[in-house]
Amino acid sequence: ELWRIIGVFSVNTQSNGTQNLVKLIRNETLDGLAWHGSNTNDWSGATLQQQLNNGYYNGTDSTCNFYSSYTKTCYFSETGLNSTARNMVESVVWNLGGISSTSNTAEEFYTAERGTTVYSGRPTTWTGKVGLMYPSDYGYAVLASSCARTTNLGDYDSTACAGSNWLKTGSYQWTMTPSSSYSNNVFYVYNGGDLTYYNAYSGYGVRPSIYLNTNIAISGGTGTSTNPYTLLNAGQ
Repeated sequence: ELWRIIGVFSVNTQSNGTQNLVKLIRNETLDGLAWHGSNTNDWSGATLQQQLNNGYYNGTDSTCNFYSSYTKTCYFSETGLNSTARNMVESVVWNLGGISSTSNTAEEFYTAERGTTVYSGRPTTWTGKVGLMYPSDYGYAVLASSCARTTNLGDYDSTACAGSNWLKTGSYQWTMTPSSSYSNNVFYVYNGGDLTYYNAYSGYGVRPSIYLNTNIAISGGTGTSTNPYTLLNAGQ
């Protein structure tokens, strides 16, 4: 399956200290799933976090929350990671900093994501293997020559911004980032391309995101959509 490169980031890994790692996002969207069936914006205990880092990561069918407490079977044996892919994924510290409004630029979201402003009692980091894109990832996925960096992500529903953004799919997409003002709201990309937030129990599109470990090498391809890079684990 096809994954896309978000960028290279300096991240803290669980076992190898700080590393510059390549961050990927799955090109295709999984079924609509609730961020947290209990409607709480704490990623460390979210039902989606558990489903992605258990059933999806291990490639085993699982019971998933598709809206609130309503469940269905997720056929992760078909859409999840296989053993080869699992060995390419690094366990890293993900940032859970929140922000109160969509009236912020990609740079302001980037800073807030790595900050400590959260709703009371929420953690500011989480360590694991499978997460989601950040609002800043979405904001920076369009050239500054097309969409001015001064544009708030809540105003991205334009041809210049969302219309030129490769992360826009035309459907709702969850991000990793919670609201710092409400206990149950999480930011997501609206189908028109702007960023907004709503209840964590809502069933929106999920595109898993991961960091490759440092043993991964390019074994072929040129990086285009018609001839994508193929990867191998050189450490095995």
